[in-house]
Amino acid sequence: MSILCSGSFVADILIPDLPNIGPPGSLTYAPNGIHLSPGGHSSNVSIDLAQLGIENIHAVGAVGKDEMGNFLIEQLRNRGVKPIPQIIENSTTAKNVALLVEGEDRRYIAELTANSLLSSSYLMKTITGVSPSIFYQGTLGGLPDIEKNLNNILKKTQNQDILNIVDVIMPTNGWNYLKIAASYIDILHTNQLEASNLTMENEPIRSVKTLNQMGIKLAIVSDGEKGVVAATEDYLITMPSYTVTQRDPTGAGDALCAGMINHIYTNKLTSENILDPYSIIDTLLMGQAAGAACVTGLGATTSVTKENLETILEQRETVRNKTKLRKI
Repeated sequence: MSILCSGSFVADILIPDLPNIGPPGSLTYAPNGIHLSPGGHSSNVSIDLAQLGIENIHAVGAVGKDEMGNFLIEQLRNRGVKPIPQIIENSTTAKNVALLVEGEDRRYIAELTANSLLSSSYLMKTITGVSPSIFYQGTLGGLPDIEKNLNNILKKTQNQDILNIVDVIMPTNGWNYLKIAASYIDILHTNQLEASNLTMENEPIRSVKTLNQMGIKLAIVSDGEKGVVAATEDYLITMPSYTVTQRDPTGAGDALCAGMINHIYTNKLTSENILDPYSIIDTLLMGQAAGAACVTGLGATTSVTKENLETILEQRETVRNKTKLRKI
């Protein structure tokens, strides 16, 4: 058994705890340093899974033929991930600068280079070669060729009995790609902003039901401290969040997906029994715990560890008791 994570490979440059952003011409010293680490959906989810103790994790994404690409590949290997990079000869490896000013929301300065050029043909060959039991596809909305062929990619996973999990970002060219492929999606995760934009519904409950009507088997909308809402054709689940002190929300959605994958993989859940409502609740409890662990530290993956997860899971029964399950 193995897991294949697909999406973007990015070099994250994180500058935390800034007192302010100075005016033009000013100099601001980073009080707690400038941190360089692997980033992007594929990197983050695969690293989180490795840190949670899962083995045989593959990650596919695109990098340039440069030193930064070499750095990302080596960092993934060092963390226990098996990278399968597509090398883009005429591009550079993508970088993303995250500025965290105390008391303010995050600021990102990113570039679109090799990270957006992962090809569907390379991904399809990778799926055939790895033959995973679980396939995670992130960064949809920023991978043009993958989006154009998503219908066939997910059809391939279903034909090979591979459970697929799809995660999205706000799209540059609309949501039509997702609507076309919806009937082949086992699990879809979005945040509240993405779900509202996709479904034109402001309420998470209405959003997940609209996603079910599109053909998605299990739709999950996360909303930070407000928790998650999930639905299948037959059941609706609302679950509050765990209580933690947040330091940096970067990577929380990726960690949530990693936590869910960790539970699904460990318990050998399939596309059939994942739709059992009590299996969904257990999966969400683990996913939210990983997301909560993530926000307690700096960076997208630093705090997603088995030790931190076990500490947060001490609240599991409290969260379970506040969870509401309704048959539709």
